[in-house]
Amino acid sequence: MFDYRLSPKEINILANLCKKERSIEELSKNISLSYTRTSELITRLQRKGFLTKTGTLKKTVRTTKAEHAQRFCELITTFPHIDWKDLLSHSKVEILTQICSSEHDIKQLSEITKKTERTIRNNLKKPNEMGLIEKKDDRFKITERFTPLCSFLKSWRYFYNSSLIEEVKPSSAMIWQQGLEFIIESDSPIDNENFDETGPSILSDLDDELVYTSHTYIYTKRGLDIKDHLKNALRIERDNKRIQKSVKKIAKTKDISLDLKEVSS
Repeated sequence: MFDYRLSPKEINILANLCKKERSIEELSKNISLSYTRTSELITRLQRKGFLTKTGTLKKTVRTTKAEHAQRFCELITTFPHIDWKDLLSHSKVEILTQICSSEHDIKQLSEITKKTERTIRNNLKKPNEMGLIEKKDDRFKITERFTPLCSFLKSWRYFYNSSLIEEVKPSSAMIWQQGLEFIIESDSPIDNENFDETGPSILSDLDDELVYTSHTYIYTKRGLDIKDHLKNALRIERDNKRIQKSVKKIAKTKDISLDLKEVSS
């Protein structure tokens, strides 16, 4: 699976190609890299759905019509004065993607991304100085002015998640996504360390009156507790009265405070 993070050189290539399509030779001169190195980066960005090649002898490269590629070009066109090579590279892209989904504090961001709190703080310094994010009651959120950033990050993450699902379990369907985490439904079990069974497919183990035949899994780096699984059940089957009844029953048995309306959009 390709790396979700973007390198400064990859971002530089994308910024150059948003203006117009170019030959690999012209592009390599613009970004001051060798032809070979430029070709390697282009191949990586092709796999990530950002770029495509045209022509036979003299290859021309351009951005694709994929939503995340188009959103990226809209972003740098809207904010041409910002150095996106730094703000979107490496760990920052994961942290900002999570903040785009909902407000989080340092501890929550560390738990979800599996990065140290020190790393989180260091990566948030520049976005905070640039006004991309703001802090309220120790929780960070993207400022309203920079909502185009979230449009790009959400579409890019969706492409990545879809590619990951295709690699792990092609027949599965994504049914929920929030930041770096997403839930899929499959007609058979998934044996992958990055996916934890969750939601209604594990309620049968806690409620002997419920039978659920599909398998539901969440892609996450953090540990989940019973409350997380119950909330995921509501996210997956929010209109299913039988699931709601089972969730309420288990929450009462386990002495868990849970609002049935606590379902992310």
